[in-house]
Amino acid sequence: MKFLPLALALTLAVPAAAASTDSDFASSMGSMSESLIGRAKAYQGDYRRMTQETGPNDPLLLAQKPLLDLVKKVEPSVVFLVMTVPNAKDPAKPGTALCTGFFTDASKELGRPSIITTNSHCVEELPVGAEIQIGLYTGDDNRPKMTKGKVLAYGNSNAAKDIAFVELLDPSLNRRPLPLWSKLDRGETVIAIGNPLGMTFSISKGIISALERDHLDSQFVIEMNQSDVAVNPGNSGGPLFNMWGSVIGINTMIASQSGGFEGISMSVPSSYITLAMQQYKRTGDLKMGAMQVEVSPSTQTLKLTLGKAVAGGPAEAAGMQAGDEFVAVDAIALGEMEPEAAMKAFLVYVKYHSPGEKIAVTVKRGGKNVALSVTLGEPKPPRPEWAPIPKKDKSGPASYSL
Repeated sequence: MKFLPLALALTLAVPAAAASTDSDFASSMGSMSESLIGRAKAYQGDYRRMTQETGPNDPLLLAQKPLLDLVKKVEPSVVFLVMTVPNAKDPAKPGTALCTGFFTDASKELGRPSIITTNSHCVEELPVGAEIQIGLYTGDDNRPKMTKGKVLAYGNSNAAKDIAFVELLDPSLNRRPLPLWSKLDRGETVIAIGNPLGMTFSISKGIISALERDHLDSQFVIEMNQSDVAVNPGNSGGPLFNMWGSVIGINTMIASQSGGFEGISMSVPSSYITLAMQQYKRTGDLKMGAMQVEVSPSTQTLKLTLGKAVAGGPAEAAGMQAGDEFVAVDAIALGEMEPEAAMKAFLVYVKYHSPGEKIAVTVKRGGKNVALSVTLGEPKPPRPEWAPIPKKDKSGPASYSL
């Protein structure tokens, strides 16, 4: 079969000029056919050169080159994590957990070239300092180079703080750290690299579907971004990249009825990785601090208001009282925000501070601002419920403990 160049094929769709007789029309079509066949033969060699793979200059490969170059650039910085975890059913036979991680640029926040970021739920069954196995990319998707690492710190995945840090025992094996980027638009192309079901260094591609989801079925989160990038168990802790090769999130969970990928994946925004590094630099851990108060947006004043302080807790010890309106927490001006935004800012700020850290709180009481200093404690059972930000049309105020 002979193929026509695209330019010639398109000309067939253009109507021919009207002919005076059927015989003239047939003659004209015969001449046109001979002309087209002759021109097709002349262009045949060019056509094949333009559509068949001829090496690095093939047009189809050139069109994909940005994506191929991106994968080659970032893949060596992704790691395969293997953890030996307790087995509740048979303590004599510990289980194995498989996850993903990535070398993250920590020069600005921690003053070190890199740190490996992953999800808390990958390592939180282990003690801090526990040894784990880390697989480095070798150029072979199936055979990572296994080396030893250790757990540095982790948050509380049940309290929407699903971030952890690990490191290699041999720092000379560290790879190029990946930069973080927080600006995103819906529809933006993104890729994920991870280890779904133990299939190491798998790549998937999609788009950002939605931003700042604060509620997903029965699991409460403060904020996650949604994409349609295919991820499955084992992708947890892996990076989600934009097309410049910057990490815009940690692949953390999927919305699924089957237990497998169904087109909805969720990632922790990279801005929270930065907050976690700042906390780790200050305290050496990622524990969650608590004021031990209940707060809610007031339906009357539309301000963030203290419902009650737990007896003997940090807030009561600092002199906070029911009815206090939050004006500021350290440098964050809560009083100038919409109550939903103030609630989110307050929850995030407290969550990314450790027990024992002091926070300056300004409240309005009796029309006057009162400055207080709160030394954070630990969350009291039951654990804090991280719920969707309440909307203004709610019939009553929602309360949150932290």
